[in-house]
Amino acid sequence: MSQIVPFILLDDDPDEHFLFRTDLEDAGFDLDIHCFIRPDDALRHLSAHPGGPVVVLTDIGLSGADAIDFICQVVVSAPDAVIGVYSGAQNPDTEAACRAAGASFYIVKPISDAKLESVVAASGVLTFETLSDGRRRLVSA
Repeated sequence: MSQIVPFILLDDDPDEHFLFRTDLEDAGFDLDIHCFIRPDDALRHLSAHPGGPVVVLTDIGLSGADAIDFICQVVVSAPDAVIGVYSGAQNPDTEAACRAAGASFYIVKPISDAKLESVVAASGVLTFETLSDGRRRLVSA
């Protein structure tokens, strides 16, 4: 059986946590998702659960925090993480800065199931496994 990969969502708006989770559940995903408002809380969670693959997705616009700095910290604390950024707008300079910091992907809202599957497949280390009920879960490749 494949290892289920946890999914960390960092967004300073709790409503986004609900929308993200609901949209992906409605699209047929069965994710082990952990949502955080503050980068420090997400980093503590990663430190408490070391090793193995994990997806970390952060909003670029974090109130009172720097997403680029957060990405750099995740690279150090969770070297097996597949790190992504999402934003309300396409910005090539911001995307380049995120990738330089260690992000594997950059998604412009809304985050659809097709976009998520595409960037996960591009990681080369993660995939989605289809369950007998048709739902999909994130696993190590």
